[in-house]
Amino acid sequence: MLRNYWLITLRNFQRQKMFALLNMSGLALGLASAILIFLYVSDELQYDTMHPYFHNTYRIGCRFTNREGRVFDNTTSPGFWLKQLKETRSEVISGTRIDYIGYPTSLHHKAKDKIILTEEIKWAEPHFDQILDFKLVQGNQEKMFDDHNTMVLSETGARRLFGDQDPIGETITLKHNFATQGREIDVVVTGVFKDYPANSHFKPKYIINVNAFRTIMGDGFNNYMEGLRFRDNIEFFENYLVMKPGADMKPIEAELQRMSDQLTQADSNFVANGFKLTPFIVKMEDMHFDEKILWEEDNTQGNKSYLAIFSTVAILILLIACINYMNLATARSARRAKEVGLRKSLGSKRREIAKQFFFESALMTVAALVLAVLLVIAFLQPFNQLAHKTFTVASLLNPYMIAIVLLIVLFMAFISGSYPAIYLSGFRPSEVLKGQVVKGRGAELFRKSLVTAQYAVALVLIISTFTIVRQMSFMQNTKLNEQGSQLLSIRYGGNAPQDKFLAFKQAVLQDKDIEHVTMANHLPRLNYFGFIGATVRFPGLHEEEMQWNQLNVDFDFPKTYDLEFIAGRDFDAANINDSSSVILNEAAVKALNQPIEKVMGSSVTLRSNRGDGTFSSFRVIGIVKDFPFRSMHQAIEPLMLNPHVHFIDRIAYIKLPPGKFQEKIASIEKKWREIMPGVGFDYWFVSDEFNRMYLEEGRVSSLAKSFAVLAILITVLGVFGLASYTAEQKTKEVGIRKVLGAVVKQVVGMFLWVFVKIFLVSAVIAVPAAYFIARYWLEGFTYRSSISPLIFGVSLLGLLLVTLITISYETWKAARTNPVNALRSE
Repeated sequence: MLRNYWLITLRNFQRQKMFALLNMSGLALGLASAILIFLYVSDELQYDTMHPYFHNTYRIGCRFTNREGRVFDNTTSPGFWLKQLKETRSEVISGTRIDYIGYPTSLHHKAKDKIILTEEIKWAEPHFDQILDFKLVQGNQEKMFDDHNTMVLSETGARRLFGDQDPIGETITLKHNFATQGREIDVVVTGVFKDYPANSHFKPKYIINVNAFRTIMGDGFNNYMEGLRFRDNIEFFENYLVMKPGADMKPIEAELQRMSDQLTQADSNFVANGFKLTPFIVKMEDMHFDEKILWEEDNTQGNKSYLAIFSTVAILILLIACINYMNLATARSARRAKEVGLRKSLGSKRREIAKQFFFESALMTVAALVLAVLLVIAFLQPFNQLAHKTFTVASLLNPYMIAIVLLIVLFMAFISGSYPAIYLSGFRPSEVLKGQVVKGRGAELFRKSLVTAQYAVALVLIISTFTIVRQMSFMQNTKLNEQGSQLLSIRYGGNAPQDKFLAFKQAVLQDKDIEHVTMANHLPRLNYFGFIGATVRFPGLHEEEMQWNQLNVDFDFPKTYDLEFIAGRDFDAANINDSSSVILNEAAVKALNQPIEKVMGSSVTLRSNRGDGTFSSFRVIGIVKDFPFRSMHQAIEPLMLNPHVHFIDRIAYIKLPPGKFQEKIASIEKKWREIMPGVGFDYWFVSDEFNRMYLEEGRVSSLAKSFAVLAILITVLGVFGLASYTAEQKTKEVGIRKVLGAVVKQVVGMFLWVFVKIFLVSAVIAVPAAYFIARYWLEGFTYRSSISPLIFGVSLLGLLLVTLITISYETWKAARTNPVNALRSE
């Protein structure tokens, strides 16, 4: 029996090559889309599972609360907390401390005079590899940290620093403004480790033995690691704790709170200023989706809502592909009808005929799977770029993915073959052998409903994609990023000497094509960049102290960023009094609840950050229009521009002329090395930081565009199937109409109206659904674009035009049919 199924299936495929190819293409596109989506979803859900004890590993963080009630979550905590827990709690198996210090570290290979600046660096305790996944590909893993001044490099880090040279045994000179107190430390490379996958929160490019700090700190190293008081110069580490399976965490939390109280109460200044310190614990398997990850240096917080959306999209695309198969299979029903009638008249049961169609569906799905896998492999690298992942062909062999793919294939084979099996196997021999295929209204309605569903899904995806793209454009085109692709950012604070900035600035401005060079905080402000607040008071306007945001800027910052003044004036470097002046934004004026005229020229005092209670006095000389300096998920708060650059948070900004980026960057780097020899040159564009800020939204936008295009392609195949079916079923009707005088234009209009009605019904369903989805998504942004009617209009007209183009061939061919041939069998 199976051999007969096989032979019949192959003969039908051979007889109907075009429709077999269309069927396979539709199923393959759907399968490839689903495989890629579920590859992404599976990868996100398996975050950190490569670490040996991820089920029972926790990270200790802490929450600072200031006197105004503002909360700052930090994924680090004092080093002595971990030491105490390991020594006193029996349910603790082991733990390790990892030090991450903000701002880049200079790595200088003096033998080749190669300098790089990197923040992808960790200072780790020896034997950290017993808790965190780590595989050395060069060197001796057991002895790599036997000496204090040692480091290991990732494969990528080794290539960046040494190229193809063997790095083992080479000496690297480290320098960091805080970590090494501005001094140099020589460390020896003892190993090269395998790059971490994208779905690990821990993926440094360079790991240094934390004991290297002994070279700088000497006797103070023990306090740094395990000090009991803030004044001991204690360090906050990423403290990883491995617990016994099923251990109760409440006693651990209580012990952490006791140690936190001990730490804060020992510091009278901390208590007097109204600060609070609260510890918290996050399980490793929950870290990727935890909101407190906002301080994670790679800013890759997961979002389960997006995973649910992507999974839903995958299922919808699969359904669209299955609908295509059903429509294309039933479109050929007239050609299969006599086969079914003949087999029934020879004794075949309906169940056996249904099995034949299920077998055809399964074979088609398996063939489509082969094509889908080839498509996935071909588009894996572009998909990696869209999704910010590092998938390889080996990723498809993951047991989870194999199980998912098998379920998808079974699902598609059953769904695709179900309707053809039920519909075609139900033909009556007495009717089909006479050429009288039953055309039930129910069957026709079902087919049209399927295509309506396809249209609706495609429209929702298209409208949602346009909405996402519009919002991304709205976020990117803020005043801060108006020329973001032209604004070059150069790492300065903690790297280059401030007293040489003026010389560097003047050297760059000698280029007649460059008009603006300035300095300010790192912009835009990503969540984990740290606090930029200031305590301010306006005597005579607002006696209460307020917590505002403050940007420490160079005098020509407003000009460089082309800020729009609504009152007053810009800073003037020639005016000595402007060093005691500030510029406010509109939100600051609103917070004061005073007219602009009264705010202009008013006095403002700033509390000193030294904690001594002293204030400095400034005068308001200008007010600029609000501009987002943080994420547009957050409201624009009162902001003050202070013309005194920050002591460490300093970035040099240079506006480059369009079209000459590489030439100008090379020239700027040459001047940098002349003025600051031995200092690393690290640069990026402001637009790059905006991309980092909206990493998740950008990923959703890119993937949504791809899925929308795929949905359109698959829908086009479905529409073509229905057009073929409609043309085939109306052959005799067309013949009669033409005999009675109908012209080609009228016949074409009859066909088009069938699809226009289906399209209109789908639009009635899709438009409200798409509006609800778009509105729900946009509510996550404090500042958002409007839901434009133009998006809906363009989406509807665009898909309708694609439909008309798709069915034009079949409708025109049917309309041109010779009526003699159409009526010959009557």
